[in-house]
Parts: sequence; C-alpha cells; structure tokens
Amino acid sequence: MAAFKKNKQYYSNSTWAVKNVREEMDAGLKLLKKIDNKIVTVFGGHKVVEGDYYYEHCKKVAFELGKRGYAIMTGGGSGIMEAANAGAMKAGALSVGLKAKLLKDEWVKDDIFTYQMAFHFLFVRRFILSIKSDALIFYPGGFGTLNELFEFATLMKTGISDQVPIICVNKKFWKGMFKWLKDKPLKEGLLNKKDEDLKLLYLTDDLDEILKIIENK
Repeated sequence: MAAFKKNKQYYSNSTWAVKNVREEMDAGLKLLKKIDNKIVTVFGGHKVVEGDYYYEHCKKVAFELGKRGYAIMTGGGSGIMEAANAGAMKAGALSVGLKAKLLKDEWVKDDIFTYQMAFHFLFVRRFILSIKSDALIFYPGGFGTLNELFEFATLMKTGISDQVPIICVNKKFWKGMFKWLKDKPLKEGLLNKKDEDLKLLYLTDDLDEILKIIENK
C-alpha cells in the first residue's frame, strides 16, 4: 500500500489543521453575518459553458430570485456557478462566491461577486454554503455536486440541520437517480417511508415552480 502523502499533512500536524479550520470557519460565519437578505445557494458542474441551455436557465433563475431580494451564493467556480453569480449581478442582487483554494483552475473573473472567499477545507466551504441558505438548487454536476446533494439531504433527514427545499433542476439528468432511490434504497427499507425521506427533494425544470417552492417554503 502506498504511503499517505496529502492525507498525512492533516493528522501529522494537528495544530496546523485545527488552527486553519478554525480560521476558515470563523471567516465564513462572519461573512454570512454581513448578509441580511435571504440566501439561495446554487450548485452544479463547472464544465457547463455559456450558451448551454441550463447555463442560461440557471442565469435566469438567479436573476429572478435576485429581483425578489434573494442573495445568490455559489462555490465561486465556472459553469453553473458562474451562471448563477452572473444572473445575480445582472439583477443588482448580492452575489457570493465561496471558492475552493486548491482548485484555482475553476476560478472565474471577480466582477461577478459582491463577496468572495477562498477555502482550503472543502467541508468548511460546504458548511458555509448551506448553513444560512433558505433553499439549495442543484443543476447537473459530477462527484462534487453529488457529494453536496447527499450530504445536505442527510443532514436534513437526520435533523442535524433545518430542512429547506433541495431543488434538482433538469429532469432528464436527475430522473434516473430519483428512480433508483425509489427502486432500491426505498424498497429495501434503507430509506424511511414513514418520514417520507424523498420528499426532501424536488424535481422540476419550471422557473415559476422553482420560485414558488422557494417563496412558499
């Protein structure tokens, strides 16, 4: 088995790790305290390009939410994240980008952010992205997007965090996952039927329905 290299820096120097986690958490929470508006956080793949249907769809959703007074928060990267921040800025709304410090190749221009911050620790970044948000919108993405979706669903299901709408946009992309959740974990008793776990998740492409879900939460 290969020796740990990247992992070792965290457990071999716990003083450094704890200090930096604390500093990032504190800075992130202080940033959230500056935002008096309700927040909607948008997630999705960084490879989606401008002009793509769902890039433009996301930009419009963020624009409409921004006009209604919502702050828009993303991971501060390209693709869907860029679309959301650009839509917010177009609406004159607060636009927040919480970037991954070690993924600088995914960073985008700074003029689409009201506030921005970079995090070394992705788990701290995910916490700040969600802890004050009134809704979470998920567009198609890869491992990172899926990780975030299931982490937040788990925290809400277990009562560790408050329940807010988790809205999955692009029925064609997500319908296979929804079907699998019903056919496998739900049927095999791995999801709680009594608590209707799957009702934590919404699936829609309709702009008006997205706005209605968020405003009537």
